[in-house]
Amino acid sequence: MATKFTLNVQRKECILPDELNPFEILNINVNASHIETKYAFKKKICSPDRYQRSMSALAYDMICSQDPTKYIRTGNKFIVNKKDHFFYVTTGNFKSLVEQIRKHKYLLNQRDEFGRTLLYLAARNGFYNICDFLLKSGCNVNEIQKDGSTALHAAAFYGHLLIVELLLEYEANPEIRNNFASYPKDEACTTEIKACIQSKTNDKINVLLNNLIKGELAKNMVVIKHDGMIIGKKILRNSKFFLEYSKSYIAENWMLAWHGTKYNSLQSIMRHGLHAAGTVLSAEHRISTQLGHIALNRKVGEYQNWANAIFVSPSIFYAADVTYSERIFSDHKRWCILVETRVKPNSFSKHNQTLLNQRELLPGEPKDLEYRVAVKENEDFIMRVESDRNIIVTALVFVNLTFLENIDEYYQGKDLFANSEAERALFQ
Repeated sequence: MATKFTLNVQRKECILPDELNPFEILNINVNASHIETKYAFKKKICSPDRYQRSMSALAYDMICSQDPTKYIRTGNKFIVNKKDHFFYVTTGNFKSLVEQIRKHKYLLNQRDEFGRTLLYLAARNGFYNICDFLLKSGCNVNEIQKDGSTALHAAAFYGHLLIVELLLEYEANPEIRNNFASYPKDEACTTEIKACIQSKTNDKINVLLNNLIKGELAKNMVVIKHDGMIIGKKILRNSKFFLEYSKSYIAENWMLAWHGTKYNSLQSIMRHGLHAAGTVLSAEHRISTQLGHIALNRKVGEYQNWANAIFVSPSIFYAADVTYSERIFSDHKRWCILVETRVKPNSFSKHNQTLLNQRELLPGEPKDLEYRVAVKENEDFIMRVESDRNIIVTALVFVNLTFLENIDEYYQGKDLFANSEAERALFQ
């Protein structure tokens, strides 16, 4: 007789029986067809009760598995013989799965006997906390299974709205069509799930993320939450662009600063980094100052050509001013666009704000809101390799304007978006 096994159900542990009759659990005949078994499972896996979903998922796997090492069958009863990461994700055993993944990161990318990923199985079975953990650990949200489906297809088909929303938060692509010629919205089992997926189609942040990943400019995105609200989405830049510095060295020794910009500039910034006004990126593209900014070749104080520099701010709120940061509408929300940077110490000068229409400071916000990062005079109009420069782009950040507009003190928001190196460590 096999020993008893447990699974974590929120904060309680439930004990599953040593032996299961999977046919009884799914309420099907022993000779039921594959289609009959699948739809019996679909009906059971929608249960709001985690324990019932765990039992149903295990029963379904017992019936479908062709791996003779997983279960021992006696008549219509099965005993679990193999407890690995696939067993834990099938039964929703959060604690044991986390322990396995943290010990052996390579397990994240393994597939089961049917070519299914851990994220797909967790999404199919309705285990939100496991999906959340896997996404934060670096699972590819758009990984395709053998039948062309993604985790979003699975969550939609089996009726898990909260997981559909979670996957979409992590920029699951709703435009992937599986081998049955179905998009995730086509597989949605409720009108609510279908509407949720349709709201994501042509999402600007999603489109950008997919393009950056294809171009190897980014690998992951982090969803930032505060008090249950999504307040930001951060696309982490591929660290190959600053390999000569260790990430920990930059985080500890370089200054964090922010730069507001426009949506159409983001792909170029992720490829080339930030450059001063006047820089020629290509024969067709030269960086110019924006309307409302001080023009090139204008003297300000001791600086003969004030605008020929890179400008960032220690204040995310100042950088998010509409003069600098474009507003976009995405996923039924308004966002402002920011670039997260690290600036080399002693490479910049500090200044009061230079906005023509000066904004009022938040309580606690520093007075020197602009960092002017100078460029070498003999290289003013030549694009330089980013590793030779004094400022490095580490991420793109989309900040929820509803959240930003309700901040009334500087300390309430200044640290919420500044965790890129800790976030990046999740994907190592």
